[in-house]
Amino acid sequence: MALSINLLATYWRGRKFADRRRWLLLRLSPEKVDKVKAGNVKFSPDDYVAGLYRSLLGREPDANGSQGYIEALRKGATPLWVLGEIQNSAEYRSRQGSFKSTTGGDDIAPLPDVGLAKQEQADLDFVIGASAKYFNDIDFFKRLKADAFAQPVRRKIRTIAIYYWKMNNGGTERVTARQVQMWTRMGYRVILLTDQEPDPVNDYDYGKDIQRFVLPERMMFNQHYPLRGRALADILVRENVDIFITNQWYEFSTVWDVLVAKSLGIATVVGWHNCFDAGINNVDDLAVSYLRFLAYKHADAMVVLSEVDRVWFERWNVSARMIHNPLTFDRLPDKLAPLDDKTIVWIARVERHQKRVDQLLKMFPLLLQQVPDARLLIVGGGPDLAWAQEYAEALNVRSQIHFIGYTTEVQRYIEQASVHIMTSDFEGYPMVLGEVWSHGVPTVMFDLPQIEYLRAGKGCIVVPQGQIAELANEVAGLLLNPARRRKLGEEARSVVADIISDNLDTAWAKLFSDIETGTPLSPAEKVADVGSMNILIDLLGRRLMSLHRPNFPEPRLPVLPSAVPVKPPRQKSLRIAHKAVRALAAPFYLAKNAGSVRLLPERRLRTIDLSNVGLGDNLMIWAGLFALLDMGVDVCAPGCVIHVQPILANLAERLFGGFGLEVRRGAPQNPASPIYSPLPPETWREWRNTYIGRDWRMNWVEALDRQKTFPRDGADLSFEKRTRLRVSEFVLFGRQNWTQATPSYVGYRVWQPLALHHKVYPIQFMTQMKRSFVRIRQIFGAYVDNATPENTREAYCHNVSFPAGKSFQTIPPQVLASVNKRLGDDRLECYVQNDSAWRADFEKGDLKPQHIDDLLDTFRLVRYSKKLLTTDSFTSHLAQFLRDDFVLVLSRDMRENIVHPGANPVIVANHPACAPCNYQERYHFDTCVAGYKYCLAFNNDAFAEEIAAAVKR
Repeated sequence: MALSINLLATYWRGRKFADRRRWLLLRLSPEKVDKVKAGNVKFSPDDYVAGLYRSLLGREPDANGSQGYIEALRKGATPLWVLGEIQNSAEYRSRQGSFKSTTGGDDIAPLPDVGLAKQEQADLDFVIGASAKYFNDIDFFKRLKADAFAQPVRRKIRTIAIYYWKMNNGGTERVTARQVQMWTRMGYRVILLTDQEPDPVNDYDYGKDIQRFVLPERMMFNQHYPLRGRALADILVRENVDIFITNQWYEFSTVWDVLVAKSLGIATVVGWHNCFDAGINNVDDLAVSYLRFLAYKHADAMVVLSEVDRVWFERWNVSARMIHNPLTFDRLPDKLAPLDDKTIVWIARVERHQKRVDQLLKMFPLLLQQVPDARLLIVGGGPDLAWAQEYAEALNVRSQIHFIGYTTEVQRYIEQASVHIMTSDFEGYPMVLGEVWSHGVPTVMFDLPQIEYLRAGKGCIVVPQGQIAELANEVAGLLLNPARRRKLGEEARSVVADIISDNLDTAWAKLFSDIETGTPLSPAEKVADVGSMNILIDLLGRRLMSLHRPNFPEPRLPVLPSAVPVKPPRQKSLRIAHKAVRALAAPFYLAKNAGSVRLLPERRLRTIDLSNVGLGDNLMIWAGLFALLDMGVDVCAPGCVIHVQPILANLAERLFGGFGLEVRRGAPQNPASPIYSPLPPETWREWRNTYIGRDWRMNWVEALDRQKTFPRDGADLSFEKRTRLRVSEFVLFGRQNWTQATPSYVGYRVWQPLALHHKVYPIQFMTQMKRSFVRIRQIFGAYVDNATPENTREAYCHNVSFPAGKSFQTIPPQVLASVNKRLGDDRLECYVQNDSAWRADFEKGDLKPQHIDDLLDTFRLVRYSKKLLTTDSFTSHLAQFLRDDFVLVLSRDMRENIVHPGANPVIVANHPACAPCNYQERYHFDTCVAGYKYCLAFNNDAFAEEIAAAVKR
């Protein structure tokens, strides 16, 4: 059966593909494919449109319909636009049967049918369409059957396409370059696919004659993958690719890259360039890993770097082969390191997450106690380079540490070293071990038992993860014992010699041969040596326990000098001079801040100012911050200070003390930047530091306030305030304007931009907020229980109501009286503070409102009361943090804005036509923004009946 082939062709100008033609999707008949691949077919606008009509609509173009597209192309319209217009037409959709356009409102065919019959196999159109709708949908991959894709066409492998997103500054980048050289030497034609444009200065050498193609950017969450998928399909088909190999295992786009290749009948191999559990740092990551397992089952093979990894993937029915990474050299270097001084080398990306440069620096002063003349070379660049340099300065060891930065001349520094240190928390196949061991330099490192280099037990000393004192002792032992380090150095070199003797050409040739012939790539019976299984079980156990972070708490780092606030001069004349100098220097600092934010943003918070927001708002904002900290997000710098309302300071200390935050009462006097505040910037300096610099002044309510039915009295719609709102929406929240803001819990809303900055995506952040809410309740509950002897708790065990708030969401006295009448003997005690603007109204009836002198008594009433009724107020937020069995009455605002996503109170809501309206304090106004003394929601007997019924339950 003749099959049409999807192919991207012509019009390439913007991207640096080898032929520099602009890609566009065409469906060409098989007889034209060879001509296009040979470059003998060029398309005029008339031919292009005619081809689309024949291929997509199955007919010749009509003059009226096609002429508009032809004219649009001649006037500069992109071919992709024409393609989209035709694909979105009713005629095209009607021809597609169950598959519909994903850019419109139609759905993709029901997925359970995919792969159930041999004749119903997923093609490229299906994969591209599914990627737009089910990009990271686990259920989709569960339903995608094993036979959803045709088996790869059995053919001789001649052309290999290898993908990695860049070709500089990294281990996988160097491996990819070496693989390209190796396969070319073996006689294959190799093409290289990347996301980044070639960088002749920094790219590793992969061969000057290698064709390189640039794809649209990889992605973890769907950012219009179809563009990338179509471009990839074009290259694979146009270049006659026989096997597609990707070394980018992490992003979800790789999953779809594999499916694109499979839909074209091209064999696929995924290179897993890390340990099997890389990327699993918390419970949320388990879902991500599961999705990868489901998807990579469709690849022909997974190439892994250790027997432990092979065992793991085969247990998930993923075909796996263990093949060593090629070293950066083909034979052992002739020159060995002399090992004759006290120089230590650390070679890695300078960061604290995986490579743990912080552990290295904490260890070094301990080492100097035993070897005062030791010298440390830190070779590599990275996101924490500036932090590491300042930390070394603060430790007063900077003079003995040399930060080399990123360099391709690593060998010269290895040759100076007597000992190599590796502090990584996890690795797959660290290239650096092969490099330093080939020069006879021994290693002291944290234990990574799955690494193949370590299976021989030679050439290195391993210590348990995180044991920096033991690490320092072992390094000192080698520096003070020349004979021992030379013996270990010889062992290390012999291990590398054995690896070089393993013929990687043969291993890859065998894999390619098995794919060509359809030979099973995994043994029928899953066989594993006992050693690999024991290592796997040990690693899985530790990973399981580490998902609960308190099991392996991170030590808090000391406050660095840059985090200490700088106070202005005391004398007035000096302050004036100081201000003048700062004004003159403002343009310079403006440019510097802008550059630092763009090039190397260090935006961890040093000051969090919540001193000027309400008590209930404090609690909601705390919830978002706690979620990020509990998740382990590095949002706060060491020594970060949080300023809260004085009455809440003790509680804040209980909540945030474990994270190393310092709690202070009231507004900050000399706040250290980066500053976080939910309020908008007011002065020019605050504008600059927020929208160009490192501060976060969130302008948290203005966007939603603009959407509400009535503006606040005194609302300011001046040009300045409108400009500030637009800039805030764009710079901080990533929205075009305030009309795109959506209701969400305050604690989520005000921290989401920071969460995104730290690569915590919305669904992950929301999930973490719900999860961490359990801990928040435990802390709040313990706080109240510890302050309340058991023999006094009975005094608070009665039915309680907090009907009044500061605004017009207050339950009117007559409505509360009506509720009490319906409750009978279960009537509610009424609590309204003496300084409340509503107090006089509640005193007129027989409700007998009571005043609470001590805030802790409010906490106790909320925690221990039998029945609890509250309106949207501070007590409602406090109640959410202590219990679910209470009734929350809502009128002027919505659940989405004020109820924590992890809380489940009994909500009784009645939103009148004028809701949601803006907040307006009763202290200053006699009526709400709509002109009523009480919210219209309560002018309803049925609402009172519903409230009473909820309390009775």
